[in-house]
Amino acid sequence: MPVGAERMTGSSLPSARRIQPGRATGGEVIRTLIRILALGVLGLGLWPPAQAAAQNDSGDDVRFHLRTAVELVVVPVTAKDRRGQLVTDLAREEFRLWENGAEQPIRYFSIDPFPLSAVILVDAGLSPAAHEAVQATLAVLPSVFAPADEFALFVFDTYPRQRLEFTRDPETLRVALDRLRQEAVAVPSGSTGGPMTAGPRINQTPVGPGVPSTLPKASKSVKSIHDALYAAGLALRGREPGRRRVVFIVSDGLNSRLNTHSFDETRDLLLEAEVSVYALGVDNARFAVGGTVLTDYARSTGGDAYAPMKQDDLARAWLQVGEQARNQYTLVYAAPPAPGGREYRRIQVRVGRPGVELRARDGYFAGLPLH
Repeated sequence: MPVGAERMTGSSLPSARRIQPGRATGGEVIRTLIRILALGVLGLGLWPPAQAAAQNDSGDDVRFHLRTAVELVVVPVTAKDRRGQLVTDLAREEFRLWENGAEQPIRYFSIDPFPLSAVILVDAGLSPAAHEAVQATLAVLPSVFAPADEFALFVFDTYPRQRLEFTRDPETLRVALDRLRQEAVAVPSGSTGGPMTAGPRINQTPVGPGVPSTLPKASKSVKSIHDALYAAGLALRGREPGRRRVVFIVSDGLNSRLNTHSFDETRDLLLEAEVSVYALGVDNARFAVGGTVLTDYARSTGGDAYAPMKQDDLARAWLQVGEQARNQYTLVYAAPPAPGGREYRRIQVRVGRPGVELRARDGYFAGLPLH
Protein backbone atom coordinates (compact mmCIF):
# COMPACT_ATOMS: atom_id res chain seq x y z
CA MET A 1 0.00 0.00 0.00
CA PRO A 2 1.19 3.57 -0.48
CA VAL A 3 3.64 4.83 2.09
CA GLY A 4 4.20 8.18 3.68
CA ALA A 5 6.93 10.74 3.51
CA GLU A 6 9.30 8.72 5.69
CA ARG A 7 10.32 6.80 2.54
CA MET A 8 11.24 9.95 0.69
CA THR A 9 14.90 9.98 1.69
CA GLY A 10 16.47 10.07 -1.76
CA SER A 11 18.69 7.48 -3.38
CA SER A 12 20.54 5.09 -1.10
CA LEU A 13 22.54 3.50 -3.92
CA PRO A 14 26.30 3.89 -4.13
CA SER A 15 27.50 5.78 -7.18
CA ALA A 16 29.35 2.67 -8.36
CA ARG A 17 26.03 1.12 -9.32
CA ARG A 18 25.18 3.90 -11.75
CA ILE A 19 25.75 3.19 -15.42
CA GLN A 20 29.37 3.96 -16.24
CA PRO A 21 30.53 4.93 -19.75
CA GLY A 22 32.26 2.08 -21.57
CA ARG A 23 30.91 -0.59 -19.22
CA ALA A 24 28.48 -3.27 -20.38
CA THR A 25 25.12 -2.72 -18.72
CA GLY A 26 22.88 -5.46 -17.40
CA GLY A 27 20.62 -4.89 -20.38
CA GLU A 28 23.44 -5.56 -22.82
CA VAL A 29 24.38 -8.75 -20.97
CA ILE A 30 20.79 -10.05 -20.95
CA ARG A 31 20.18 -9.06 -24.57
CA THR A 32 23.33 -10.91 -25.70
CA LEU A 33 22.47 -13.92 -23.53
CA ILE A 34 19.01 -14.19 -25.08
CA ARG A 35 20.32 -13.85 -28.62
CA ILE A 36 23.01 -16.48 -28.16
CA LEU A 37 20.69 -18.93 -26.45
CA ALA A 38 18.09 -18.42 -29.16
CA LEU A 39 20.62 -19.08 -31.91
CA GLY A 40 21.98 -22.15 -30.11
CA VAL A 41 25.64 -21.22 -30.54
CA LEU A 42 26.81 -21.29 -26.94
CA GLY A 43 29.08 -24.21 -27.71
CA LEU A 44 30.95 -22.29 -30.42
CA GLY A 45 32.90 -19.99 -28.12
CA LEU A 46 31.18 -16.83 -29.33
CA TRP A 47 30.52 -15.33 -25.90
CA PRO A 48 31.66 -11.68 -25.72
CA PRO A 49 34.54 -11.12 -23.24
CA ALA A 50 32.57 -8.50 -21.28
CA GLN A 51 29.96 -11.11 -20.40
CA ALA A 52 32.23 -14.08 -19.75
CA ALA A 53 31.51 -13.96 -16.01
CA ALA A 54 27.88 -15.00 -16.44
CA GLN A 55 27.31 -18.38 -14.79
CA ASN A 56 24.61 -21.00 -14.83
CA ASP A 57 23.06 -22.70 -11.80
CA SER A 58 26.02 -25.07 -11.29
CA GLY A 59 28.61 -22.28 -11.41
CA ASP A 60 29.86 -23.21 -14.89
CA ASP A 61 30.31 -20.67 -17.63
CA VAL A 62 27.11 -20.64 -19.69
CA ARG A 63 28.96 -20.31 -23.00
CA PHE A 64 29.78 -24.04 -22.93
CA HIS A 65 26.17 -25.18 -22.73
CA LEU A 66 23.52 -25.43 -25.43
CA ARG A 67 19.90 -24.68 -24.55
CA THR A 68 17.05 -25.58 -26.86
CA ALA A 69 13.26 -25.58 -26.62
CA VAL A 70 13.20 -23.27 -23.59
CA GLU A 71 11.86 -19.82 -22.89
CA LEU A 72 14.09 -17.45 -20.96
CA VAL A 73 12.14 -15.52 -18.34
CA VAL A 74 13.73 -12.30 -17.07
CA VAL A 75 12.52 -11.24 -13.62
CA PRO A 76 13.63 -7.82 -12.28
CA VAL A 77 13.50 -7.71 -8.47
CA THR A 78 13.68 -4.80 -6.04
CA ALA A 79 14.80 -5.48 -2.45
CA LYS A 80 14.08 -3.11 0.43
CA ASP A 81 14.53 -3.17 4.18
CA ARG A 82 11.83 -2.33 6.72
CA ARG A 83 12.61 1.39 6.43
CA GLY A 84 12.02 1.32 2.68
CA GLN A 85 15.71 1.65 1.81
CA LEU A 86 17.12 -0.32 -1.11
CA VAL A 87 19.14 -3.43 -0.20
CA THR A 88 21.97 -3.80 -2.70
CA ASP A 89 24.22 -6.53 -1.25
CA LEU A 90 22.15 -9.69 -1.69
CA ALA A 91 23.89 -12.72 -3.20
CA ARG A 92 22.47 -15.07 -5.78
CA GLU A 93 22.27 -17.92 -3.24
CA GLU A 94 19.84 -15.91 -1.10
CA PHE A 95 17.13 -15.89 -3.79
CA ARG A 96 14.59 -18.62 -4.57
CA LEU A 97 12.07 -18.49 -7.41
CA TRP A 98 8.88 -20.40 -8.26
CA GLU A 99 6.73 -20.59 -11.39
CA ASN A 100 3.18 -21.84 -10.87
CA GLY A 101 4.29 -23.31 -7.55
CA ALA A 102 7.28 -25.22 -8.94
CA GLU A 103 10.72 -24.00 -7.88
CA GLN A 104 12.98 -22.98 -10.76
CA PRO A 105 16.80 -22.89 -10.78
CA ILE A 106 18.16 -19.41 -11.39
CA ARG A 107 20.25 -19.62 -14.55
CA TYR A 108 21.58 -16.08 -14.55
CA PHE A 109 21.92 -13.44 -11.85
CA SER A 110 22.98 -9.82 -12.21
CA ILE A 111 23.09 -6.66 -10.13
CA ASP A 112 24.26 -4.45 -12.99
CA PRO A 113 22.21 -1.31 -13.71
CA PHE A 114 19.93 -1.26 -16.73
CA PRO A 115 19.23 1.66 -19.08
CA LEU A 116 15.61 2.81 -18.98
CA SER A 117 12.91 3.26 -21.55
CA ALA A 118 10.49 5.42 -19.60
CA VAL A 119 7.13 7.06 -20.16
CA ILE A 120 6.43 10.00 -17.84
CA LEU A 121 2.67 10.13 -17.36
CA VAL A 122 1.32 13.30 -15.74
CA ASP A 123 -2.24 13.68 -14.45
CA ALA A 124 -3.62 16.94 -15.87
CA GLY A 125 -6.86 16.79 -13.89
CA LEU A 126 -5.59 17.34 -10.36
CA SER A 127 -6.95 19.73 -7.77
CA PRO A 128 -5.38 23.21 -7.95
CA ALA A 129 -3.14 22.60 -4.91
CA ALA A 130 -1.90 19.20 -6.10
CA HIS A 131 -1.53 20.49 -9.65
CA GLU A 132 0.67 23.35 -8.46
CA ALA A 133 2.83 21.02 -6.36
CA VAL A 134 3.35 18.59 -9.23
CA GLN A 135 4.18 21.34 -11.72
CA ALA A 136 6.72 22.79 -9.28
CA THR A 137 8.61 19.48 -9.08
CA LEU A 138 8.69 18.57 -12.77
CA ALA A 139 11.93 20.51 -13.23
CA VAL A 140 13.79 17.74 -11.39
CA LEU A 141 12.87 15.12 -14.00
CA PRO A 142 15.76 15.70 -16.46
CA SER A 143 18.20 14.86 -13.65
CA VAL A 144 16.43 11.54 -12.99
CA PHE A 145 17.78 9.98 -16.18
CA ALA A 146 21.24 8.70 -17.11
CA PRO A 147 22.82 9.31 -20.54
CA ALA A 148 21.79 5.84 -21.77
CA ASP A 149 18.14 6.30 -20.79
CA GLU A 150 15.35 7.30 -23.17
CA PHE A 151 12.10 8.93 -22.13
CA ALA A 152 8.79 10.19 -23.50
CA LEU A 153 6.19 12.51 -21.96
CA PHE A 154 2.42 11.96 -21.83
CA VAL A 155 -0.34 13.89 -20.07
CA PHE A 156 -3.83 12.59 -19.41
CA ASP A 157 -7.22 13.22 -17.90
CA THR A 158 -10.13 12.15 -20.09
CA TYR A 159 -7.67 11.14 -22.82
CA PRO A 160 -3.91 10.44 -22.89
CA ARG A 161 -1.85 12.62 -25.17
CA GLN A 162 1.81 12.24 -26.06
CA ARG A 163 3.70 15.52 -25.64
CA LEU A 164 7.23 14.31 -26.35
CA GLU A 165 8.52 11.46 -28.51
CA PHE A 166 11.23 9.19 -27.08
CA THR A 167 14.52 11.01 -26.71
CA ARG A 168 17.75 10.80 -24.71
CA ASP A 169 18.22 14.57 -24.65
CA PRO A 170 17.44 16.05 -21.20
CA GLU A 171 17.25 19.55 -22.69
CA THR A 172 14.45 18.45 -25.01
CA LEU A 173 12.58 17.07 -21.99
CA ARG A 174 13.17 20.31 -20.09
CA VAL A 175 11.67 22.35 -22.94
CA ALA A 176 8.63 20.04 -23.10
CA LEU A 177 8.11 20.33 -19.33
CA ASP A 178 8.38 24.13 -19.51
CA ARG A 179 5.75 24.16 -22.23
CA LEU A 180 3.56 21.92 -20.09
CA ARG A 181 3.83 24.32 -17.15
CA GLN A 182 2.95 27.27 -19.37
CA GLU A 183 -0.13 25.51 -20.69
CA ALA A 184 -1.14 24.62 -17.14
CA VAL A 185 -1.25 28.33 -16.33
CA ALA A 186 -3.30 29.09 -19.43
CA VAL A 187 -5.80 26.23 -18.87
CA PRO A 188 -7.18 25.93 -15.30
CA SER A 189 -6.67 22.52 -13.70
CA GLY A 190 -9.74 20.30 -13.87
CA SER A 191 -11.30 22.04 -16.87
CA THR A 192 -12.44 20.00 -19.87
CA GLY A 193 -12.01 20.51 -23.56
CA GLY A 194 -8.55 22.09 -23.12
CA PRO A 195 -5.31 21.28 -24.95
CA MET A 196 -4.39 18.52 -22.51
CA THR A 197 -7.69 16.65 -22.49
CA ALA A 198 -9.17 15.40 -25.73
CA GLY A 199 -7.69 13.47 -28.59
CA PRO A 200 -8.43 11.04 -31.43
CA ARG A 201 -8.21 7.27 -31.11
CA ILE A 202 -5.69 4.83 -32.51
CA ASN A 203 -6.66 1.17 -32.06
CA GLN A 204 -9.44 2.37 -29.73
CA THR A 205 -6.88 4.24 -27.60
CA PRO A 206 -7.28 8.05 -27.54
CA VAL A 207 -3.96 9.75 -28.37
CA GLY A 208 -2.61 12.57 -30.47
CA PRO A 209 -3.52 16.21 -31.13
CA GLY A 210 -6.50 17.73 -29.36
CA VAL A 211 -10.06 17.46 -30.58
CA PRO A 212 -13.14 19.01 -28.99
CA SER A 213 -14.29 17.24 -25.83
CA THR A 214 -17.81 15.81 -25.72
CA LEU A 215 -18.10 16.45 -21.99
CA PRO A 216 -20.27 19.33 -20.74
CA LYS A 217 -18.29 22.46 -20.02
CA ALA A 218 -19.49 22.57 -16.44
CA SER A 219 -18.62 18.96 -15.60
CA LYS A 220 -15.59 17.95 -13.56
CA SER A 221 -12.59 16.36 -15.23
CA VAL A 222 -13.18 12.68 -15.95
CA LYS A 223 -9.92 10.77 -15.80
CA SER A 224 -9.15 7.46 -17.47
CA ILE A 225 -6.11 5.91 -15.80
CA HIS A 226 -6.56 2.53 -17.51
CA ASP A 227 -6.52 4.17 -20.94
CA ALA A 228 -3.54 6.34 -20.06
CA LEU A 229 -1.47 3.36 -18.90
CA TYR A 230 -2.61 1.35 -21.92
CA ALA A 231 -1.32 4.09 -24.24
CA ALA A 232 1.97 4.15 -22.31
CA GLY A 233 2.26 0.36 -22.62
CA LEU A 234 1.70 0.54 -26.37
CA ALA A 235 4.42 3.19 -26.65
CA LEU A 236 6.90 1.08 -24.67
CA ARG A 237 6.11 -2.27 -26.25
CA GLY A 238 8.19 -1.57 -29.34
CA ARG A 239 11.30 -0.23 -27.61
CA GLU A 240 14.52 -2.20 -28.05
CA PRO A 241 15.16 -5.28 -25.85
CA GLY A 242 17.61 -5.19 -22.97
CA ARG A 243 16.17 -2.04 -21.37
CA ARG A 244 13.97 -1.60 -18.31
CA ARG A 245 10.56 -0.49 -19.60
CA VAL A 246 8.87 1.67 -16.99
CA VAL A 247 6.04 4.13 -16.52
CA PHE A 248 6.43 6.94 -14.00
CA ILE A 249 2.88 8.12 -13.30
CA VAL A 250 1.92 10.96 -10.97
CA SER A 251 -1.79 11.11 -10.18
CA ASP A 252 -4.42 11.34 -7.44
CA GLY A 253 -5.65 7.86 -8.38
CA LEU A 254 -9.19 8.96 -9.27
CA ASN A 255 -10.41 6.83 -12.14
CA SER A 256 -13.68 7.05 -14.05
CA ARG A 257 -15.92 4.30 -15.39
CA LEU A 258 -15.57 5.67 -18.91
CA ASN A 259 -12.27 3.93 -19.70
CA THR A 260 -12.10 2.14 -23.02
CA HIS A 261 -9.81 -0.49 -21.49
CA SER A 262 -10.32 -2.44 -18.27
CA PHE A 263 -7.80 -2.97 -15.48
CA ASP A 264 -7.23 -6.60 -16.51
CA GLU A 265 -6.74 -5.70 -20.17
CA THR A 266 -4.28 -2.93 -19.32
CA ARG A 267 -2.38 -5.02 -16.78
CA ASP A 268 -2.05 -7.87 -19.29
CA LEU A 269 -0.62 -5.52 -21.92
CA LEU A 270 1.90 -4.17 -19.41
CA LEU A 271 2.95 -7.69 -18.42
CA GLU A 272 3.26 -8.79 -22.05
CA ALA A 273 5.42 -5.76 -22.81
CA GLU A 274 7.42 -6.24 -19.58
CA VAL A 275 6.54 -2.77 -18.31
CA SER A 276 6.72 -1.85 -14.61
CA VAL A 277 4.61 0.96 -13.17
CA TYR A 278 6.03 3.35 -10.59
CA ALA A 279 3.29 5.52 -9.12
CA LEU A 280 3.59 8.79 -7.23
CA GLY A 281 0.27 9.31 -5.49
CA VAL A 282 -0.74 12.88 -4.65
CA ASP A 283 -3.81 14.53 -3.14
CA ASN A 284 -6.48 11.86 -2.43
CA ALA A 285 -4.11 8.97 -3.19
CA ARG A 286 -2.02 9.79 -0.13
CA PHE A 287 -4.86 8.86 2.22
CA ALA A 288 -6.60 6.00 0.40
CA VAL A 289 -6.95 3.03 2.75
CA GLY A 290 -5.60 -0.06 0.98
CA GLY A 291 -4.23 2.02 -1.87
CA THR A 292 -5.70 3.02 -5.22
CA VAL A 293 -5.67 1.62 -8.73
CA LEU A 294 -2.15 3.07 -8.95
CA THR A 295 -1.08 0.71 -6.15
CA ASP A 296 -2.71 -2.24 -7.93
CA TYR A 297 -0.78 -1.55 -11.11
CA ALA A 298 2.50 -1.11 -9.22
CA ARG A 299 2.07 -4.40 -7.34
CA SER A 300 1.08 -6.50 -10.33
CA THR A 301 3.87 -5.23 -12.62
CA GLY A 302 6.72 -5.32 -10.10
CA GLY A 303 6.98 -1.55 -9.73
CA ASP A 304 6.33 0.49 -6.61
CA ALA A 305 3.95 3.11 -5.21
CA TYR A 306 4.81 6.21 -3.20
CA ALA A 307 2.66 8.78 -1.46
CA PRO A 308 4.88 11.79 -0.70
CA MET A 309 3.23 14.08 1.84
CA LYS A 310 5.08 17.31 1.00
CA GLN A 311 6.30 19.03 -2.14
CA ASP A 312 9.95 18.43 -1.24
CA ASP A 313 9.15 14.75 -0.73
CA LEU A 314 7.63 14.61 -4.20
CA ALA A 315 10.79 16.05 -5.75
CA ARG A 316 12.91 13.45 -3.95
CA ALA A 317 10.48 10.71 -4.97
CA TRP A 318 11.09 11.41 -8.68
CA LEU A 319 14.81 10.84 -8.10
CA GLN A 320 14.26 7.72 -6.02
CA VAL A 321 11.97 5.93 -8.46
CA GLY A 322 14.48 6.52 -11.24
CA GLU A 323 17.27 4.91 -9.24
CA GLN A 324 15.02 2.07 -8.08
CA ALA A 325 13.83 1.26 -11.60
CA ARG A 326 17.33 1.22 -13.05
CA ASN A 327 19.07 -0.66 -10.24
CA GLN A 328 17.31 -3.95 -9.65
CA TYR A 329 18.45 -7.52 -9.28
CA THR A 330 17.93 -9.50 -12.46
CA LEU A 331 17.01 -13.18 -12.20
CA VAL A 332 16.74 -15.33 -15.33
CA TYR A 333 15.37 -18.84 -15.48
CA ALA A 334 14.53 -21.26 -18.28
CA ALA A 335 10.88 -22.28 -18.58
CA PRO A 336 9.34 -24.84 -20.93
CA PRO A 337 7.44 -23.33 -23.86
CA ALA A 338 3.67 -23.00 -23.70
CA PRO A 339 2.29 -25.91 -25.77
CA GLY A 340 -0.95 -24.09 -26.57
CA GLY A 341 0.52 -20.67 -27.25
CA ARG A 342 -0.21 -17.72 -24.95
CA GLU A 343 -0.37 -18.86 -21.32
CA TYR A 344 -0.25 -16.88 -18.07
CA ARG A 345 2.16 -18.19 -15.42
CA ARG A 346 2.54 -16.89 -11.88
CA ILE A 347 5.94 -15.98 -10.46
CA GLN A 348 6.96 -15.88 -6.80
CA VAL A 349 10.37 -14.73 -5.58
CA ARG A 350 11.65 -15.06 -2.01
CA VAL A 351 14.85 -14.13 -0.23
CA GLY A 352 16.35 -15.81 2.81
CA ARG A 353 17.59 -12.71 4.59
CA PRO A 354 15.26 -11.58 7.41
CA GLY A 355 13.81 -8.08 7.21
CA VAL A 356 14.10 -7.81 3.42
CA GLU A 357 10.98 -7.29 1.30
CA LEU A 358 10.95 -8.04 -2.41
CA ARG A 359 8.97 -6.50 -5.26
CA ALA A 360 8.63 -8.41 -8.51
CA ARG A 361 5.90 -8.81 -11.10
CA ASP A 362 3.15 -11.30 -10.32
CA GLY A 363 3.61 -13.30 -13.50
CA TYR A 364 4.17 -13.30 -17.25
CA PHE A 365 2.67 -14.62 -20.47
CA ALA A 366 4.50 -17.60 -21.95
CA GLY A 367 4.39 -18.27 -25.66
CA LEU A 368 4.94 -14.64 -26.67
CA PRO A 369 7.78 -13.29 -28.85
CA LEU A 370 10.77 -11.92 -26.94
CA HIS A 371 10.59 -8.15 -26.46
